[in-house]
Amino acid sequence: MFGEACEYDVQYPLTRMVDEESLSTFSERQKKETVDIVVFTGLTKPIAVRIQDRHHNSIRMAQIDDIQRQMLEYNGWLVADVWHYECVELWKDFVNEKSEKELRRVLKDSGID
Repeated sequence: MFGEACEYDVQYPLTRMVDEESLSTFSERQKKETVDIVVFTGLTKPIAVRIQDRHHNSIRMAQIDDIQRQMLEYNGWLVADVWHYECVELWKDFVNEKSEKELRRVLKDSGID
């Protein structure tokens, strides 16, 4: 999506995305977290794409997500949240032209493209 010169990864450990100071504050739950899709572009900040299902609408999860976003942004990441209803094909774990188009549209709308 961002070109072949980029490195893409899925289910990337959050522990590898932050500095030692941030890591020292992690709870046991945070140490097990992963980010759905990461993109290392080499030209801009790395990109963290978080695919959110409906349980992320709860107050508790929204707070947890906000803390994670702040921590990632502090550590130099661009963060884009993609909601399950925005990328139906991608949510099904299908990687095809339709899911790429969905993701491209959402990232563009978020200012990351």
